[in-house]
Order: sequence, then C-alpha cells, then structure tokens
Amino acid sequence: MLKKIIIAGIILAVVGVGVFFLVPWGEYESKLEKSELEEVVAVDSVGNTVPTLSLISGPYYVKSGEESQAELLFDVDGLKSTKGAFEDFEVDFTIAEDFTQSALTVTIQSATINTGNGMRDEHLAEEDFFNVAKFPTIVFESNSIAQTDTGYVATGNLSLIGNTQPLDLPFKHLGKGTDKNGNDFEAFEGSFVFDRIAYGMEEISGAGNIVTVNFYCELLAK
Repeated sequence: MLKKIIIAGIILAVVGVGVFFLVPWGEYESKLEKSELEEVVAVDSVGNTVPTLSLISGPYYVKSGEESQAELLFDVDGLKSTKGAFEDFEVDFTIAEDFTQSALTVTIQSATINTGNGMRDEHLAEEDFFNVAKFPTIVFESNSIAQTDTGYVATGNLSLIGNTQPLDLPFKHLGKGTDKNGNDFEAFEGSFVFDRIAYGMEEISGAGNIVTVNFYCELLAK
C-alpha cells in the first residue's frame, strides 16, 4: 500500500509540474502602445549611406513602467507554448562615436515574470527554474557591436541563474520620435534565442528548452 501511495505521489508531482507549462491557464497580452516613428535618414553630409547608429551618440536608457515605452516578451515552445513577459527591466545603451565600441546592458528583475497565470509564475520563480530568491537579476552585457545585413548585433554574455554564456543579440534601429510626454527617443527592436537547459534549468517532458525573446524599446537620452 505504501509503495502504491509513493508511486501515486510521484506521478502527481510530475503531472503537476507539467501542468504549469501544458495547460493554457492565462495568456500574457502586450499592453504596449508604440509611438509614431520618424525614419532615420542614413546618409552623411555628402550623401553617402552610413549606419544609422553613426548618426547618434551618447548615453540612452529606458526603465520599464507605466511612463515608458518598452517590453520584453518571451516564448517557450513545447507541446503547448508558454508565453509571457518580464515586467521590470532596464536598458542602458551608450552609443560611441565609433558605434562598434558602444556598450549595451540589459538588466531584468527575474521575479517580475508574468505568463498571465499567478500559479505558473510562482512555480517558474522556484529553484528548478529562475530561482529568483537566489538570483534576482538576469543580465546581458555586450562586448562589441557590429553591423549586419539586416541591422546590428551585440555580442556579449548573458548571466542567468548563476551561469554566464556568450550570446549574440541581433537588433534593429527603427527610427526616432517624440513620446506622449514630449521626450525625444530612439526606437529599437530585436529577437534572440537561448537554450534554458544550458543555464542549468531542469528539463521537463513536454516543455520546450529553446526560449525566444522579443523586445521593443524607445530609449531616451540621459
């Protein structure tokens, strides 16, 4: 009898973990209203085409919140995908005159994960996943910036739950504009993928390992 109870308990535990990923309890919905953009004219004074980042310089930043225009969304594929967002993060982008020497830092408060379901969010905050009590932040820091055929790529390192791995972060400079508060901004968006298992997270049957992150941000000059 005791053996049956133990086996039943193990089965329930496994099913319970899977439920957080496989049952569609809630679905995160973006609340962001992007500002109207003015396309950047990427030519120099004599009409030569130049990288758009070479037209701007200085420190830029955004901190997520009601007064900012920024979002960081993620999608984990599996038998059923898990979608969500981190609702508290900061982006610091110091653009050098030689844009390849620019510095990009993204700092995410891991406890602010939101998948549209509180029970699942609590589970993702535990030791098997983001372990937010021990590792409250997720940080990307660039080493260099390069131009690509479709935009730019920041090469650097992503630090997640105590592990640091190299990561390429492709992004685009969309243009500039003025937000609802009258502040001038430069708009960026991008997408990157990483394997959560490579950072030490538990592998679970039916839950995907590859995480896709999409971001949009309107950066203000400091």
